[in-house]
Amino acid sequence: MQLVFSVMLGVGVGYAVLGFLLGEFIGHSDGDVTSISPLKPHVIATFIIVFGGAGLLLLRVVAPLTAVPLAALIGVAAAFLFYRVIVVPLSRAQSTTAIEIQSLVGHKAQVTERIPEGQFGKITYKVNDSTYTAPARAEDGNEIARNTFVEIVHIEKNAYFVRVT
Repeated sequence: MQLVFSVMLGVGVGYAVLGFLLGEFIGHSDGDVTSISPLKPHVIATFIIVFGGAGLLLLRVVAPLTAVPLAALIGVAAAFLFYRVIVVPLSRAQSTTAIEIQSLVGHKAQVTERIPEGQFGKITYKVNDSTYTAPARAEDGNEIARNTFVEIVHIEKNAYFVRVT
């Protein structure tokens, strides 16, 4: 039974690491933020890791036939908490942020790093008393000098396209 719990712990950790690497380097996504499913890879990895780890610890104090259901219960509880406390709030925040970014079209900003012809510079804009910076390019491809006030025309892949106001 100890081997089963050890394998589960190792598989869970490996699954979590692989999921992280795929997400970071290949652009893998857990899916659409509008569908918040409890069967996301991170939630499954949480269950597997906690099930394996709890099982190994429980084997030291209870019989194997008792350790399995207790470890499963602890794993389900941990996965549920992870889902409710981390996954759902982050998914909602990501969805809200995407909507807010598109609402910046027409917003005024200031060029803080010169925008060379056909290249990117940097703009600064304020929303609700918070100041943000973003990479920006002139909509028409022309150069825009530092400290020039601009309007955000559209946003594409986190790149802001602006024109002089």
